[in-house]
Amino acid sequence: MKSIGFNEKITLILSFLILNNYFLLSVNTPILLVKLNFFFYLSSIVIFYFKNITENLYLKLFFLFILIISLGIPTLDWDPRSNYLFHGKRIFYDLSIFTVADNYASFSHNEYPTLVPAFASSLAFFVGYWNEVLPKISFTLMFLPPLILIYAFLKNTSYLIFLSIVFFTIGKFLFNGWVDGLVAIYFGTSALIMYIIFFTKNNNKEKLNYSIAFIFFISLTLIKNEGTALLLVLFSTTFLIKIYTKELSINISKLILLSFSFLPIISWKFFCYLKGIGYNDYINENILFYLLPRLNDIENFKLISYFIFLNEKFIMTLIFFLISFWYSRNKELFGFISISAITYIIILFIIYLSTPYELYWQLNSTAARVVKSLSFLLGFFGLYNLYHKQIKY
Repeated sequence: MKSIGFNEKITLILSFLILNNYFLLSVNTPILLVKLNFFFYLSSIVIFYFKNITENLYLKLFFLFILIISLGIPTLDWDPRSNYLFHGKRIFYDLSIFTVADNYASFSHNEYPTLVPAFASSLAFFVGYWNEVLPKISFTLMFLPPLILIYAFLKNTSYLIFLSIVFFTIGKFLFNGWVDGLVAIYFGTSALIMYIIFFTKNNNKEKLNYSIAFIFFISLTLIKNEGTALLLVLFSTTFLIKIYTKELSINISKLILLSFSFLPIISWKFFCYLKGIGYNDYINENILFYLLPRLNDIENFKLISYFIFLNEKFIMTLIFFLISFWYSRNKELFGFISISAITYIIILFIIYLSTPYELYWQLNSTAARVVKSLSFLLGFFGLYNLYHKQIKY
């Protein structure tokens, strides 16, 4: 069995500590344990930086750069300030993720998953107070585990190109307090893990792959509601491909095992349902009432297509993706990523056609953010495909 590398160990530790923080705040745990958990997280980052200071230097400089920017800008937008940081502030003062049980300030979407707000509150616990700037850097700190993990697959110049793709597709969402960038990065990384487990024959690190898969899959679903849909896309794509290749029987047990990663988000949504917490426009409203009339108007499809397909970052990463697979034709990887992307696009069309809000307003305020997951997926796997013959994992 191939030994586990240092970067993989750090990834596993950091990603576990993020989840552990969430679970500590879901039970009646002494705050001292939450502080210790965050201390271990920061200590692991210090070890990552200084154990071999010249290794992965591109990431160390890149991450320090975005961390400084995150500290230097205020949180002004509605979602980061009034949803995620507001929930983090409530968790800090009430000492639990279940503080939303009273459904106070329902405008802040109390039903949203709270992995990111819980991690923000842990930083406030660690320093001993809450303010409107410092807890936001915890959002940026959550980017580190997947960025470190990718270094196991891309080295040197290729990794520098990868960081360029990250900065191009995610941009200011690396440090402005929105969680859509986190969704995109964790989705792309989860897709990679899913591909390695089900579509590669290298099982030297099977236990590590499953451990990372569980942690990243759970994290993806607990970052934002879209994360659950994206993980379902990965499971559905894998399921359909295995049916087509007649390999489902030898893979079904893996799919069932990994599907337990949905349990935390199911538990959270069930808790919200029992408490009557929050509102969700796509559940409480009559979806067909909005969907059916819009299906008959081709202009609605044109409008959605404009916002999704004519996004400049989506266009450029799509071109790069197609050129990459024209140059190096990995049909299995191309099929997996293409089906995943198309499935998510179909879901986006259904969601936008079902919105109770005015369609143009909804697209104008959200489309550029949700397309980031598609842009990063295409850009990252375009680069991965060009480099995959050199990867040893």
